Amino acid sequence: KYRVGVAVGTTVACQLDNIPCHARLRAGDLSDLSPFIPYVTGMPAEFLRRRLRLNGPAATVSNACASGSDAAMIGLDWLRTGRCDLVIAAGCDSVSKVAFNGFNALRVCSSAPCRPFDAERAGLNLGEGAGVIILESPDTAAERGIRIEYELAGAGKTADAFHITQPENSGIQLEHAVRIALAGAGLKTEEIDFINAHGTGTLLNDRVECGVLTRVFGPDVRFQSTKALTGHTLGATGAIELIFSEMMLREKRAAANRRYEHPSEEIPAAPLTAAKEISGNAALSTSLAFGGSNTALAIRKIRPTVPENPLKEMYTAAFCCLPDGEPDRDRLVSLCRKYGLRRPDRLTQLALTAADTVADQLGPDGETALITVTAYGPANTTCRVLCDILDFPEEQILPTGFSHSVINAAGSYIGAALKIHGPVFALVGFEDPFYEAVDLARTLLSRNRCRRVLVIACDERSMISEAAETLRQNSFPCQKEGAYAWLLTADAGENRLGRVVADGPAPASVRRMLPCGIPSDLPQQMAQSHPDQTVRLFRLPAPDWKIL
Repeated sequence: KYRVGVAVGTTVACQLDNIPCHARLRAGDLSDLSPFIPYVTGMPAEFLRRRLRLNGPAATVSNACASGSDAAMIGLDWLRTGRCDLVIAAGCDSVSKVAFNGFNALRVCSSAPCRPFDAERAGLNLGEGAGVIILESPDTAAERGIRIEYELAGAGKTADAFHITQPENSGIQLEHAVRIALAGAGLKTEEIDFINAHGTGTLLNDRVECGVLTRVFGPDVRFQSTKALTGHTLGATGAIELIFSEMMLREKRAAANRRYEHPSEEIPAAPLTAAKEISGNAALSTSLAFGGSNTALAIRKIRPTVPENPLKEMYTAAFCCLPDGEPDRDRLVSLCRKYGLRRPDRLTQLALTAADTVADQLGPDGETALITVTAYGPANTTCRVLCDILDFPEEQILPTGFSHSVINAAGSYIGAALKIHGPVFALVGFEDPFYEAVDLARTLLSRNRCRRVLVIACDERSMISEAAETLRQNSFPCQKEGAYAWLLTADAGENRLGRVVADGPAPASVRRMLPCGIPSDLPQQMAQSHPDQTVRLFRLPAPDWKIL
């Protein structure tokens, strides 16, 4: 009866980090590939859609520590455009040796309980968990007899386009995300009861974030971090803290920031040191992530009118196909010099080469959103991280491998190279995440979050992909690696290659180009396309995986 979508944010649940399995793989032992089955069939959003037999979109978003917040934002936009009647929005992550060793190598973990915003803060504590939020339209809730008191009313998302692990010093893009969320919710700063801040307890994050909050809300801003209680739950953080914020509003009591004892000269305001009674009107939750990804969510008491943004028509402004085996060395060297990159990994090489071909059509700063989509992610980098864990003591593991192994690393480098400050998402999956990415692009355009969306689909050849592909029983990819860039717009004046229509299941003659999707007829359509043509995007069949 209802169109139900599912959006799940995660950092490590979408990667194969099984260390014993990797030890066998690198020794050439393929006798036991059983760990691959839960990996390729367990992408959280795809798994939930299959298990619950849902009929809407399914997006697994991996934007590092902003993933849970991004899932909620995607759910909100699906509702506001009429794409869904109800959305399961979630964040989930578990502690693993890979995550622990990686954050420890970055020197951002504290050996003592973390102290967000405190002068003696020494880093974060890793945690694990999950948070699930049901978002639905007022009409659907009324039909089901559900009484809703609070709503996710606004969301803002920006990118620093600065550094893979460090926030940009001024926090200007985080501030922009906060102001977008407030404007979308129709809230003034004085209406916000409190801010549930990202507050990791790291030196840079807390300083930059608090500086932004005082600029937006003034020196008497009420804020706290709940990570002193939960630890940093990575991709689950945004969802968990959104739930905490709603609970505090419902109870009309803002929680204290635990273990804050020593004011810091570089932190311009003090967090709440004791629980405080509030009106229960509205709150803000912020998330910052690797790659300079900033997300702000505004929740408030529900209001009778909800703005709608009907889905717009979508057009192709540019398209690029990167064949298997490209870029060659000369082109790669040229790109690295052009964008000031040092030793980018293979997935970033592929993605950036495709992006560079359409870079001159992106338009002014801030007008373009970026969505990267992949199945295996930076698998070769992940393999190197696993090798380091097997071969070296924990204190000798290099930080660069871990920071480059997150799914959104390639998108972060593209964003920094092309100065993309608009929304940046990284989708991952094995069924047809490319189709979901294009669907999300239309949603973003319809919500006026950007003027155009650059979708980059890429996969690389790796030890992990070679082993996993032996288990695929259908929907075989034509290419082992490659990249595609598709610049989409809602502005008919920017239409170069035709209107885009999402069609039904792909005909039997249409094959899968990459593990992450892309129908084989799409490049053919683009090669023959013109502004008056209709480009049809088919949904590919989900793969079947078996150990024979």
